Amino acid sequence: MSVTTTLTGTAAALVVAVALTGCAGPAPAGQRTAAVRPTASATPTTAPSPSTPTAVASRDLRFEDGDALSASTLPAFALEVSALDGWTQTGEDPSAGSREYTNAAGSVATITQQRVTDLDPTAGDRAATERMFTASGAPVERLEEQLLPTATGGTAQFLSVASQDSDGSWSATVARAFAKPGIVLVVRVRTTSQEALRPDLHDVLAAAKVVVA
Repeated sequence: MSVTTTLTGTAAALVVAVALTGCAGPAPAGQRTAAVRPTASATPTTAPSPSTPTAVASRDLRFEDGDALSASTLPAFALEVSALDGWTQTGEDPSAGSREYTNAAGSVATITQQRVTDLDPTAGDRAATERMFTASGAPVERLEEQLLPTATGGTAQFLSVASQDSDGSWSATVARAFAKPGIVLVVRVRTTSQEALRPDLHDVLAAAKVVVA
């Protein structure tokens, strides 16, 4: 993932309709995540905190696969906490559907999942995800596609952006909007140095497997 993009307020605004300040999570090798804040155009509602659903997806979750999901579908992160070696849970906000993890170097990962009532169910997952990022000021041409692991060994398409924040720290946000059910999943990792961003993000993304219940 490229980490050369600098976007004012990206770490706080990317997660449209999702209160996930400081959120981040593990991903597969070579993948990164960043955090996003809710925008005035979306209305978040409480969703279950990251956990392990009883049912999981049986296939890859490409953006176009989102069209086949029903409004009652519940995409979520099945976080394998035991796989987060060196990370300790340091916070949880049930109202925002987020959990925060910190490692010894001071890197912070936030994993958020939330229902958003203002998502257009006919938009399609890629378009809805792009709108979420652009609403926060991230140009579409700077977004990168990321493949996160699913609980059944497949992959799920997400979009991501990385930036240097105003305090000199680095962050990456990985997110996907599931338009039909109105669910947004976001992983954000914030580190004190650019060098630490990639490995820390990878650790978190690898542990946050995507499931659909």
